[in-house]
Amino acid sequence: MIDGIKILCGPVQGFTDCHWRNAHQEIFGGPDGYYGPFMRVEHGEIRKRDLADASPENNTVPVFTPQILACQPKDALRMVEALKDRGHHAIDINLGCPFPPIALHHKGSGLLQYPDEVKKLFTALSKVEDVTYSVKMRLGWDEPYHWRDIIPLLEIIAPTQVTVHPRTGRQQYKGVLNLDEFEAIIATCPYPIVYNGEIKSLEDVTRYKQIFPSVSGLMIGRGLIEDPAMLCPEKATPDNYCELHNRLRDAYTEQLNGGEHQLLLKMKSLWEVFLPNAPRKALKAIKKASSMAKYNIAVNELFYTLDEQ
Repeated sequence: MIDGIKILCGPVQGFTDCHWRNAHQEIFGGPDGYYGPFMRVEHGEIRKRDLADASPENNTVPVFTPQILACQPKDALRMVEALKDRGHHAIDINLGCPFPPIALHHKGSGLLQYPDEVKKLFTALSKVEDVTYSVKMRLGWDEPYHWRDIIPLLEIIAPTQVTVHPRTGRQQYKGVLNLDEFEAIIATCPYPIVYNGEIKSLEDVTRYKQIFPSVSGLMIGRGLIEDPAMLCPEKATPDNYCELHNRLRDAYTEQLNGGEHQLLLKMKSLWEVFLPNAPRKALKAIKKASSMAKYNIAVNELFYTLDEQ
């Protein structure tokens, strides 16, 4: 906690997998809990990598909550039962994913414009014994008021908390945060509310805590990927950043079976978010690297430059 408010590490698809979560908690720490990227069903089966990512043996963080993508009840039930079989009894429901390939198929934030479908989903999930739910949602899909039809439905599952990102799905991660609608949710929702969105520094943590003193927590996603030491500035050292990077590289080297090219793409994707304020020349060299050998040289140069600053 920071100043008495709960801090949660939010799920970011493609980044905050078990390797990142475990390394972040051990090297930097700070969050009171970590949420996994959403699990989903493809072609009638749960993705194997999603099951592996959520397996207890692959998660060493003290508090971990897996997440399922809001979708058709039969698929959601399949994921919940699989997680329950693996010992998970607290599960987050993603009603916030904004990416069109997901949302336009009545999943994630795209489901928010269909309250009847949300009701069917919640009703099905409520019948699973010995499982509690939390919800992560947007204001709506293409309108900022879709939430008004969703809040009354929450009583079906009685969530332990509701995390709200105050944008529509259509906005994705751009555009103005609609804090007025967020205030309206706080006034309307009878369940604990967690704020999520554009928290990039400790100053932001303090600011949103002051703006919304009644929220039960703050959830931080991309901000912790950009600067893993955001919550613990004393740990913002080149050695710690380098250790996180190297642990991820080693884990993905072992996990990925697509050869050097797949590993190179995976590691480059990290730098789309990680340490955006690092020297531009060093970041450019990483993005231009055509082999892992050249990539490693560029990364070593970047950390050496940081150490010299």
